[in-house]
Amino acid sequence: MIVLDGNVVDMATIGVGLMPPLVRVLKKCLSKTNPYFVREQAVNDMLNGVMLVPFLMMAGSVFSSEIMTQLVSSAKITLAIGGVAGLFFVLGEFVKE
Repeated sequence: MIVLDGNVVDMATIGVGLMPPLVRVLKKCLSKTNPYFVREQAVNDMLNGVMLVPFLMMAGSVFSSEIMTQLVSSAKITLAIGGVAGLFFVLGEFVKE
């Protein structure tokens, strides 16, 4: 039997990150829209999904210090992805024409 012994935050990040591309492909299959899979869309959807867990945990840390402890104890890349994405959004507001 497979034992899941990884960090819960990292597992949730990967799980949530894989859902958006799968949902898009399923929606396209059900509506019979071609092409079913577009690589650029899949990567973009995955990155958007991966950012959800760190963002939600950062917001949730206001209510529980244990949430922040779990986030910080996860792989640093999880926190870095959320931070870089947030930075891009903020910088995008400054650079708007």
